[in-house]
Amino acid sequence: MNQRLFRRSLGLCLALAVAVSAFGQGLYWESTRTGSMMGEKSETVKYYYTPKKFKSATGDSGHVAILRLDKEVMIMLNPKEKTYSEISFADMEKMVKKSSAQMDEKMAELQEKLKNMPEEQRKMVEQMMGNKMPGMKKESKVEVVKSGDTKKISGYSCSKFVVNQDGKELLTVWATKDVKDFETIRKDMEEFRQRMAAMNPVMRKGFTEGLKNIDGFPIETDMGDTMKEVVTKVEKKSIAASEFEIPGGYKKVKSPMMEGKEDVIK
Repeated sequence: MNQRLFRRSLGLCLALAVAVSAFGQGLYWESTRTGSMMGEKSETVKYYYTPKKFKSATGDSGHVAILRLDKEVMIMLNPKEKTYSEISFADMEKMVKKSSAQMDEKMAELQEKLKNMPEEQRKMVEQMMGNKMPGMKKESKVEVVKSGDTKKISGYSCSKFVVNQDGKELLTVWATKDVKDFETIRKDMEEFRQRMAAMNPVMRKGFTEGLKNIDGFPIETDMGDTMKEVVTKVEKKSIAASEFEIPGGYKKVKSPMMEGKEDVIK
């Protein structure tokens, strides 16, 4: 997966993983994304949500990602080239499982090679690989702490939540309860989150489970120098069904996620 695609996927996953709030008839919001993953530029992202449907559109690149929980499919649009690709959740999950199995096999081979290494060199390699080594895997411990700090962001009164993974700060979320009725579609968003955890190795089970403890709609999500996203506008409104469909005149192309992966999903 190329860097740009990974960046968009990570941003989308974070939005889904953290955004546990929405409205029955629809929610629209805009945000600004900055950080090393964006390079020197900032990105403006527009999000659209109605039950079972989620869409993000990145301003500069023009790329659009649509998640259809009702159809269990991810659609990627390229408005500049008038092309689209799609991949089912099932195929994405197969791909991730197959890739993980291949990685485990390579790690097992490495472990065999380590037996013949000098002890000092072996310990150094094992330390570098951490829990990626076979027999050393463990689910990360994720803890969400409400700090008690509050501040206004984009006109919303927010509370600070710190997400720690294995005792180290992973990200900070400033969430608000000013976006009313945020419990309405929590179950729907939890389902999105669980599916994304299965499809993306970045989103571990412990991580997604931990995020359940963030109370409110996320206005600011900060991953340090890596990425920071700040919501600048939120609107409760009806969203046309066409927003979640493939526009007319678009040509279907192979999904970038599946390049060289055809044998994986068979």
